[in-house]
Amino acid sequence: MVNWTDLTFEDFKKLNRDNVLVILPVGSIEEHGPHLPLSSDTDQAIFVANKISEKIESVILPSIYYGNTDLDDFEGTITVSFDTLRSLIYDILLSVIKWKFTKILIISGHAGSIHMAAIRDAAIKIVRENTVKIMFLSDYDIAYELRGNLVPENDSHAGLIETSRMMAIRPDLVKKDTKFLFHGKGKYMIIDNYSSIYPYGTLSDPSGATRELGEKVNEYIMEKLIKLIKENFSL
Repeated sequence: MVNWTDLTFEDFKKLNRDNVLVILPVGSIEEHGPHLPLSSDTDQAIFVANKISEKIESVILPSIYYGNTDLDDFEGTITVSFDTLRSLIYDILLSVIKWKFTKILIISGHAGSIHMAAIRDAAIKIVRENTVKIMFLSDYDIAYELRGNLVPENDSHAGLIETSRMMAIRPDLVKKDTKFLFHGKGKYMIIDNYSSIYPYGTLSDPSGATRELGEKVNEYIMEKLIKLIKENFSL
């Protein structure tokens, strides 16, 4: 594993730019119920980036802890705007390709729709302007393939998959206080305060989560992700 920040500028001169993958982990500072830390999304993205580097020659950029979230009425959550996130991602990618890297993976542990759209918009602009390959997804694009199989179809934020994954990744940060309550909302209604309908910050029931399930989910993610990376970047 090579961390971008550990290198000197002289070290950079020795890097093979053609066959190295640059990984940008992105997360959020967002409530994850009474049992998971605010850093959960970022912790998962960092874990995935590190695991990728064990299989594929990679340079890992410093993680972005800030993202866009609708859950900012919960204590401790920090959100940034669409424009701020898009500009940040764009500027970082621009600097990366300045140093002649042509294969970039952006992996987001946070999968909010506005958050993902901002990153995707920045990546599209970079690809249109430069000769570079960028792959972008959330690890939950893969993890949620297991809904309706290993976990209930409605599993979601801070639920069974995410709690189990964190038990496997950062067990020291997981508390036993798992709670779930949904007050309901009208179909297609816009919500301005999620704590009014999900008072515990869990969007599905996390009870029954285990480290073993988390390990299975993580293995599934990594197996599919490594295959996709090799196919997309010819590595």
